[in-house]
Amino acid sequence: MISILQFILAVAAGFIALCWSANRLVEVASTLAFRLGMPLLTIGVTVVAFGTSAPELMVSSVAAFNASGGIAIGNVVGSNIVNIGLILAIGGLIAPLVVKARIVYRELSILLVATLATALMLLDGVLSVWDGAILFVVFIAYCFYLLKSSAGQEGEQDIPVLPISTLRASMESLVMLVILVLGSQLLVWGAKGIALAMGVNELVIGLTLVAFGTSLPELAAVVVSARKGLHDMTAATVIGSNIFNILGVLGVSGIIGQGITVDAVALRIDILTMVVMTILLAVVVYSSKASFESEKQHGNLPASIWKISGYKCLILLFTFVAYMAWLIVKSM
Repeated sequence: MISILQFILAVAAGFIALCWSANRLVEVASTLAFRLGMPLLTIGVTVVAFGTSAPELMVSSVAAFNASGGIAIGNVVGSNIVNIGLILAIGGLIAPLVVKARIVYRELSILLVATLATALMLLDGVLSVWDGAILFVVFIAYCFYLLKSSAGQEGEQDIPVLPISTLRASMESLVMLVILVLGSQLLVWGAKGIALAMGVNELVIGLTLVAFGTSLPELAAVVVSARKGLHDMTAATVIGSNIFNILGVLGVSGIIGQGITVDAVALRIDILTMVVMTILLAVVVYSSKASFESEKQHGNLPASIWKISGYKCLILLFTFVAYMAWLIVKSM
């Protein structure tokens, strides 16, 4: 008889394996790409962006394959809510949140459209194979657009390049991918066991426990960026990760799961919360244009930068806390 403690230990071990392997994968894959002659900017918008969202991709894919649709979809919806309401808010409270106008007009707009379109797809409680295929095709198109639009620009990310050989980087990349898959499998198994043992809906586990765990790389990236003074990376990391989750992770999950069904009533509030949080993020950013224009006129900010005050990040944080409180009460 497997006890709930064993499931909890499995989840903890899965989290550790995910975070460590995802971080190492970014380093060795970036090194491999650099050794093979890829430009730093290309590495940043592909390898590094993929690395921070690899846990969500692996966990949701494994969950979809194991017919745990609640965990697969809840992980994406919950991660996007956590990214905006907790991680972005914390980053903005650590240091003033700085957003490049290019991110506002391009990535944030894409995130808004993708979130609203996906919400409409999921309102019937089914992520069909066709839904997944559409999302994945759009994701591939977005990646090509991102690379093409970034051509000729200087790299803005601190790309890790390790003093190791191409062969070692290749071997370590494969090993880290294997550990990612195994860690994801362990995490999903433990989370599903906890849900069954406690009589809690899989969707709630996906929205909370799993979503928090798979968002740890983004939290680490935001904290490290703040400590290094790369404050413009906070919003870029969160917005980019959410786009990846919506288009890439849900797309792959829908295809692998061959049609995922989740209780539409249980999911509706959570989808609505994800949409509200995304719209609230857009309002917070766009409402900063007035202060941005003022500071720009006084020469305090360059024309391509917007700065978001800490109290607006508190609004995001309070909204997130209210949602989590409601989710906990509902699950009791």
